[in-house]
Amino acid sequence: MTQHTFNSKNIIRQVICLIFILSFLANIVYAQESSHNAAIKAYEKAYGYILDEKWSDAQKAFADYFRQYPKSSYTDASHYWQCYTRDKLGENREDIFKCYQDFIKSYPKSKWTSDAKSTIVNLAYQLAKEGKPQYKELVRGMDEEDDEEVKLTALYALGNMDNEKSLPTLISLYDNAKSDKLRANIVYMLGNIEKPESRKKLNEIAAKDLNPKIRKDAIYALANAGGEDAVSYLKQIIKSNADIDIRTAALYSLGNTEDADIGPFLGELARTDNNEDLAKAATYALSNVDTKQASKELLQIMKEAKHREVREAAMYSLVNREDEIALSTLKEAALSGEDEKLRVTATYSLGNIDSEEAFVILKEVFRTSKEEKVQEAALFSLGNHGGESVRDFLMDVAINHADEKIAKTALYALNNASEGKNADLMLAIIEKTKSPEVQKQAIYQIANEDNPAAIKVLVKILRESHDVELQHVAIMALGNTESDEAVPVLTDIAKKGSDKKLRSAAVTALGQIGTEKARAALVEILEGKPRE
Repeated sequence: MTQHTFNSKNIIRQVICLIFILSFLANIVYAQESSHNAAIKAYEKAYGYILDEKWSDAQKAFADYFRQYPKSSYTDASHYWQCYTRDKLGENREDIFKCYQDFIKSYPKSKWTSDAKSTIVNLAYQLAKEGKPQYKELVRGMDEEDDEEVKLTALYALGNMDNEKSLPTLISLYDNAKSDKLRANIVYMLGNIEKPESRKKLNEIAAKDLNPKIRKDAIYALANAGGEDAVSYLKQIIKSNADIDIRTAALYSLGNTEDADIGPFLGELARTDNNEDLAKAATYALSNVDTKQASKELLQIMKEAKHREVREAAMYSLVNREDEIALSTLKEAALSGEDEKLRVTATYSLGNIDSEEAFVILKEVFRTSKEEKVQEAALFSLGNHGGESVRDFLMDVAINHADEKIAKTALYALNNASEGKNADLMLAIIEKTKSPEVQKQAIYQIANEDNPAAIKVLVKILRESHDVELQHVAIMALGNTESDEAVPVLTDIAKKGSDKKLRSAAVTALGQIGTEKARAALVEILEGKPRE
């Protein structure tokens, strides 16, 4: 039998070795942390000179930092600030240019690289002005393999030059650019140059660029550039066979110009174009033109446009103008439009015009129309107006109209006209109308009011009415109020009422109210206790 002995000396040696290794690693980590902390402090001290604009001190501090901490996470920043301080100290521009070049090459992904690229382009222009044209090639001679960000930065720098001088370069850059982003930026800059050549180029771009977004950008830039030729170009695009999105963009852009002849152009387009969407867009664009001629064009569109939706769009556009043409047009459309839908639309549109004349027209529409939908539209439109005369008119219709549906519509419109504060008006309708359906609906309208007056009116109906159906509706309406003010009358009916249906309804309404007072009333009813 073999015996295994426990060798304690070996175990001790292993433990000591492990402790040594751990201690060694801890020292390394400590040294790294100490070095990192020291690097941060050194960087912060050097950057403090930048904030204080002590350029010589900053340059020396960052040079020392770069030598002492070559692998720090701030190494790229220290290199950038060295170039920056050299520029601030007025050193030779070519040397500074080379400094930034080296930085961009060494740290292409640094967060400071973009700033370095911007600076290097500006330096290139300054050097070119000093008679060193080779630096100008940084902008003019960039080929497609160059970094796009550098190109964009160069483009922005070019935009700061004299517009007239930079225009040929911009056009040349566009013609040779394959990047959508670069072309889009060129388009934006062309729109800020108020020259015929610029607008001509934008028109060409709007017609031929392969990217639809850039074509639209060119259209917007054309409108921004302004001028008679820009208006002419936009009209050509609208009349062309271009995609509908492009033509629509040109149309809305044209609507934002101040062209005196835009009204007739948009009017003809809206009336005659086969594309319904484009015709509607022309109508909406015309609505933004604040002239009497534009109102006349909208009137003609409403009468003659090929598409129904275009005619309706013209009608809505006329409403927003609120001039004499709008009122006469809507009156004519509401009273004798070619079809019911347009008559209804015109009637609702009149409700958005806040004038006494519109009120008179709506009453005439209601009284003369034989179509239920038109009559309802007239009532709701009257409700939008408000005022005592409107309330009197709607009250009369709600109480006396032979058609219950029309009477109830008048009641709804009255609720709108009185802004929901109508308990007394509804009570008057309940007392005067002969229609049970109108009475019930008036009770529901009262119940929807969130104020004590409404509850008092419902209680009054319960105490004074002898119509069981009306009382039943009032009880259910009180249950929906969730108010303690309704509890006494409901409890009284539940305990003493002669009609079983009303008593059951009162108990249900107390349950709907659900307050402590209502629960106590229910317990009282269950226990059969008399009311105090």
